[in-house]
Amino acid sequence: MNNQEIVERLSNTFGPSGFERDVAAAVREIVEPYVDEIRSDSLGNVLVTKRGSSERKLMIDAHMDEIGFMVSFIEESGFLRFSTIGGWDARIIPSHRMTIRTDDGDDVHGVVGTLPPHLLSAEERVRPYRLDELFIDIGASDAAAVRDLGIRIGSPAVIHYPFQQLQGDMVTGKALDDRAGCAVLLATLAALAEETPELTVVGAFTVREEVGLIGAGTAAFQVEPDLALVLEGTIGADMPGVAPTRQVTRIGAGPAITVADGSQIVKPELVTFLTGIADATGIPWHYKLPPFGGTDGGVIQRSRAGVRSASVSIPCRYIHSPFSVMRMSDFDQTVALTTEFARRGHELIESA
Repeated sequence: MNNQEIVERLSNTFGPSGFERDVAAAVREIVEPYVDEIRSDSLGNVLVTKRGSSERKLMIDAHMDEIGFMVSFIEESGFLRFSTIGGWDARIIPSHRMTIRTDDGDDVHGVVGTLPPHLLSAEERVRPYRLDELFIDIGASDAAAVRDLGIRIGSPAVIHYPFQQLQGDMVTGKALDDRAGCAVLLATLAALAEETPELTVVGAFTVREEVGLIGAGTAAFQVEPDLALVLEGTIGADMPGVAPTRQVTRIGAGPAITVADGSQIVKPELVTFLTGIADATGIPWHYKLPPFGGTDGGVIQRSRAGVRSASVSIPCRYIHSPFSVMRMSDFDQTVALTTEFARRGHELIESA
């Protein structure tokens, strides 16, 4: 598979926080030819090792989970109430197509029901729906029919539309935060497959980032890295109505390098090292504007006695929504930067 095909496969895979099994299976299948060891831990993190010429370790992290939903109540009439998994804006949830996963692994489709404007008062037409007003209609006649389908309280769900190519190298799909990061990590490991880097590279495909950076914390504790790099699909905000001071990253400007966000302040020497690699190799890049967002780096840097951790992101418009938009050239440039960082990361450790 080429890079876009990997992004498409991961984007289309079901995997909200706590239910990453299908994503993990896809990752294991794709990465197997490129690494020396693959294992999963008790939470579901997939940890893969590409052995280097030394025992010193670079951990490259990307989280597998996406924001989603969970069935919270089944009405006797067959409608489903739901709660969110991760950071949704309730204003954009109504009327979307929902996919619910049963315990048997089957998918049941429905729609987030809303009243037509004919039944709304003038005040209701301009007021956003509250989450507790929304429900999923799967076409079931009653609660028994819902249960017969294998849906229960706790069944996970996502808003799901297929990955598509737009104009040029622009693509759109769900969960590019952070399936784009997972795909960058896979492409990096593929690029290193025929090499023996100085550092042993541990790819950490982690779980439950969207509900508290949970998987990355336990992964870093196990790996005990000497250095870490976090890959993320982040806030692309180059769009009408957004002031330049709030355009966190920009589509088409290459990978975004974090100096600080809501979870961490990156040590300046790591930022300088990354920008220096990019400049030396002709990779376009830009800073991710602080202090927006947060990544697994916030918990990795606090693991054990502390880990020097940096973050590189692929700009994606409309994250934490049913669709995101990304430019594949930004993706490819992020792969190039990440690969070169893996090759040269020992220089940073040796200069400390």
